Formats: sequence, C-alpha cells, structure tokens
Amino acid sequence: MKFTVFTPTFNRKELLEKLYKSLQKQTYTDFEWLIVDDGSIDGTGEKVKEFLEESKLDIKYFYKENGGKQRAYNFATEKANGELFICLDSDDEYVENGFETILKYWKKYEKNRNIAGMGYLSTYPDGKVIGSIFPEKEMVSTQFDIYNKYGVKGDKGLMFRTQIIKKYKFPVFDDEKFITEAVVYNRICEKYKMVYVNEKIEIKEYQEDGLTAKYNNLLLRNPKGQALYHNEINFQNLTFKQKILNNAVYYKFCRVAGYKLGKIFKESKNKLFLLMGVVIGEYMWMKGGKEK
Repeated sequence: MKFTVFTPTFNRKELLEKLYKSLQKQTYTDFEWLIVDDGSIDGTGEKVKEFLEESKLDIKYFYKENGGKQRAYNFATEKANGELFICLDSDDEYVENGFETILKYWKKYEKNRNIAGMGYLSTYPDGKVIGSIFPEKEMVSTQFDIYNKYGVKGDKGLMFRTQIIKKYKFPVFDDEKFITEAVVYNRICEKYKMVYVNEKIEIKEYQEDGLTAKYNNLLLRNPKGQALYHNEINFQNLTFKQKILNNAVYYKFCRVAGYKLGKIFKESKNKLFLLMGVVIGEYMWMKGGKEK
C-alpha cells in the first residue's frame, strides 16, 4: 500500500533537510514525497534538486505562487498517487518505523469504508507527547469528538484515505491565505469516523514564525475562513452554553470580515443561538476584533 507524503513549504529550505533525512530512514519505503513550494524565495527549489540528484526517494516537486497552505493542500490532493495521504510540514519528522506502525493498525480497518483514516500521537523532539494521549490505546471516534467529547489536547498526526481527502477541498477566499484544517476534518466526520492509536509516530518542532505563532492575529487577518468554521460547528454535538459562545464567536469574525448584519443572519446555520450570542459577539468585536 502506497503513501503520499505531502509537504507544503514556504521559505523553509533548511528545515526540509531534517524531514528529508527522516523519510530516508523509514523502514517502509513504498511512498512518494510530494513537495508543494508555496512561493519560496530562499532557494528551496535548489535544495530539493539536491535531494533528487542524491536520493532514490520518489520525490515530486511543484512550485506555485504564494496562496497559503489550504491552496497547497488542495493542489496536493489532486496530484497524490498513493492510497493513503499524510501531510507533514517542513518542521515535522516521523519515527523510523512510522509508516510501518500505521500499516500495522490500518490492516485491521482497511476494508471498513466507514473509516476515513487514522490519528496518532505527536511528540516534541525530546519525546514528550504534545498535549494528551487518547483515552484508549486504540479507539474509533471522530476528530470533533476526540477533542470536544473526550477532551484530548494538542496536535496529533493524521492519515487519510486519499480517495476521501480528494473529495473534501479546503474552502478558499480570494483575500485570505489561512483557514483552520478543522473545517475539512469536521466535514469528514459528518460522514466518516477515524481510528486513533496511542503510538508516538510524528515529531514536531514548532517554529516561531509558523502558523502556531501569534495565532489570534492570524485568525483576525483571515476572518472569513474562521467565520465559516464556527458557522459549520453548529452541525456538531455542542452543549447549550457551547452553542451560544460558538455563535458569538461566529458573529465576531463576521464583523471582522466586514459582513453586513443581513448577510450574517442569512448565512447562519443556527439563527436561534446566534440571536442569543449576538450581544456577546458584538462585545468581542468591539474589544479586540477590530485589531488586525
């Protein structure tokens, strides 16, 4: 079974070297490495050329104008040839038996078409788990429930069936370059479940200039995508209090995006709870939403 490893990168030439070496050490070798360069000007293309000249890895490199990770992700899913799809950022690595471990569990669920993919633990370089582990060693659930029902914390590694991830494109807005990946994951979990295992497979080293840095400002600069995310959460199993707060945040980001009140209410997926949360949302917007 073949993996597609997708890496979106933007001016991260030096970091790619570590990921490259990690992939070279994999005990399971049936994979392609699909690198989508999102407009780098630091010589990333030349670095990848070095990889191509010295390595036997199946590397495919694409350069495109800077458009954000969501556009790179959509592009990559169209180019993917593997049955299983993994996104590894340029500052990520896998343990040497990473793919092998994934397949060990996946064989059990491969024929179950209700399962879209797999989640597993991410660690810091020192081996410490990011956030918390899953409540069971091996369990079936959804991305939304894992975090909101079971209270799991922190980033986790993810693998999807390529044929499924191809169907769920990231929404894009002409004037925005970021949208949370949870938008797509939540849409997937409306129809499919995932299997989660307490195995340390992914290693992450967060960069100060990465998406996780200054996250709130990032959201304020991309309010349309964030408003969409909170609007669609209305389809999930939320408590009464969560519904009010979620719709307040939806309203806040709509205001940041410059939407008229008529548009905000017309497009709302839960108008009753939007009405309950509008005062809170207006306060949020007045207090901090205007600062981008």
